[in-house]
Amino acid sequence: MRGRAYGITDLGRKRPKNEDFFAMDPSIGLFIVADGLGGRMSGDKASYEATQTFIEKLKNLINHYNDPKFILESAFKEASKRAYEISNSDEYYGAMTTFTALFFYKSKYYIVHVGDTRAYLLRANRFFYQITEDDTQAQILVRKKALSPKEAETHPSKHVLTKALGHKPIIRPKLYVGNVMNGDKFLLCSDGLYIYFSQDELRDILKNYKPKEAVEILIKLANDRGGEDNITGIAIEVIKSDANVFEQFKAFLEGVFRK
Repeated sequence: MRGRAYGITDLGRKRPKNEDFFAMDPSIGLFIVADGLGGRMSGDKASYEATQTFIEKLKNLINHYNDPKFILESAFKEASKRAYEISNSDEYYGAMTTFTALFFYKSKYYIVHVGDTRAYLLRANRFFYQITEDDTQAQILVRKKALSPKEAETHPSKHVLTKALGHKPIIRPKLYVGNVMNGDKFLLCSDGLYIYFSQDELRDILKNYKPKEAVEILIKLANDRGGEDNITGIAIEVIKSDANVFEQFKAFLEGVFRK
């Protein structure tokens, strides 16, 4: 699989330090965004350590196993344990983080996720959707049909997390799997970025710009519109997928029916 990717993390205009962290390793198809919980003094330690632990474990596992689900879940387990150790230490007590990792393996994408960092997909420059589901109280109300997705966007509980690394010794992530299609564009981002955009705006920027330009525009606009939080985004464009014709067609249909 071939493509291009670009990521930026930015302090924003209101926070004293950056608690977001991102990592990219295109050589193994791995991209991560983590957001240390806002307002906690050591959120940056949690996001950094969880990410580094995950990468180290994953790199070790891919040399010995061919099961991407097992690899991701095992790496996430180690990251979860490390975040809990930090959260319960004297120096970094209470430090926690969200975590969203995208991993390309052969002709598929795999995402492990906890919290309210997000992964989006633009397919065929037309079908745009949010892959991940936020772990928030507002999203629970959406699932119970007490709120509509539109109402959840402005509900007071939209940023109240129900899951984060560091909260418990082992956190079970959500796992998302899908086929990859030539031309697919992914966006991983923290809430400091996506809160300033409608889905249509995100789609149009990803559609009209290459990853570097797209992320730079998103970061600038997020700052121009307030920059209340740290802002992090990674854009990935798949130029050549390993998928065969049947898988490409199946991937296209996934985009149609999600829309």
